[in-house]
Amino acid sequence: MRAALRKGWCPSVLRPMASGDGLIVRVNLNNGRLSPVLARALARCAHRFGNGLFDLSARANLQLRGIGDATLSPLQSELCDLGLSETEEAPSTARNISASPLAGIDPQAILDIGPCVELLRDRLTRETILHALPAKFGFIVDDGGALSLASEKTDVSFLARRRGGVPHFLISLAGRAAGECAIDDLADAGLRIALAFLELRDAPTERMAGLVRRIGVAAIAGEAGLAPTTETPVHDRPPTAIGAYRVGGHHVLGLGVPFGRLDAAMLERLADIAEASSGELRLTPWRAILVVAVTPPDAASLADIALIFSEDDPLRAVAACPGAPDCANATTSTHEDARRLAPFARRLRARGIFVHVSGCAKGCAHPRKAPVTFIGRDGCYDLVLDGTTADKPIAAGLSGAQLNLALQQLVAKIDA
Repeated sequence: MRAALRKGWCPSVLRPMASGDGLIVRVNLNNGRLSPVLARALARCAHRFGNGLFDLSARANLQLRGIGDATLSPLQSELCDLGLSETEEAPSTARNISASPLAGIDPQAILDIGPCVELLRDRLTRETILHALPAKFGFIVDDGGALSLASEKTDVSFLARRRGGVPHFLISLAGRAAGECAIDDLADAGLRIALAFLELRDAPTERMAGLVRRIGVAAIAGEAGLAPTTETPVHDRPPTAIGAYRVGGHHVLGLGVPFGRLDAAMLERLADIAEASSGELRLTPWRAILVVAVTPPDAASLADIALIFSEDDPLRAVAACPGAPDCANATTSTHEDARRLAPFARRLRARGIFVHVSGCAKGCAHPRKAPVTFIGRDGCYDLVLDGTTADKPIAAGLSGAQLNLALQQLVAKIDA
């Protein structure tokens, strides 16, 4: 069953994916930045061509939902005109670069990674052999600043470090230290790693994590000619992005998006707030949107819409996929169940994800371990402790009411 569920792809503009509520079209934004004008244009697209809903993905992309067969082509044309579509010359893999959300303005950053990101994107576009990379193959470029991406894992990560006052990048492959490179060598190192991956992979669908498990990091680093390193990545919890704070000369308002779901009206309101404060929107991989502005954004004017204004909010303790009926694979209403579980989950962990509610065995919302994972199956849930949806459950066939009871019992044990 799990193998069958994995038969899918990473949706893009030209390769949408069918789901329970229609087609999904993913828009990959360069560096996760969204001007007020572009935000409004996307909101209009959601209204005209879809069901008005978006999902904010774990790669800081926006997915338009509910696209119909008749509206797909005009949507694709609109997104192409907006410069948001991949092309045959620049496939979606050339856009799979996640950069630090505060890049370019963060005084805590080791360097401004903007030029490095653009060089890497250009190289991924121009080297046609790299178009054979899997659609989900991704890169992270982290500046070492306040909102670090070091806690995130992807195929290839470049993490800014400093040694003796000189900045460099620590390179990790699927979260494992593999080498290092000078700042100016990032694009070349990325090319060599990608070529080594293509040479060594066992199947077109294999990702870096699978290759690392199969042959080890050293073999890949050797093939790519990486300089050795004695440093190791630090996989702490994601940083606190939500709230109002200053970053250098900028004002930042971080807003959580419950379970990554927002609608077109919410996006329009965020565009208005950003424009009024001479700012822009920046998306994060933590299902949060930042308003980065010259003057303080008016948070009070957003109080009437369903956003999260504090990391302490119970909803930030639960990760949940779209669930049924939005997802064709899901058999449970994950958002509804997650909202009921959130208060108990927050009592068990002050910050970060404690409970993962997945509508099926794919575990899209939270592929890493969670203290408690509920996996939808045939309208009920299986329970995994300290694991992922791939691990063996300790209980099966739990109803929504029994999920609450299971968490209440955990709370009672901790409080005792």
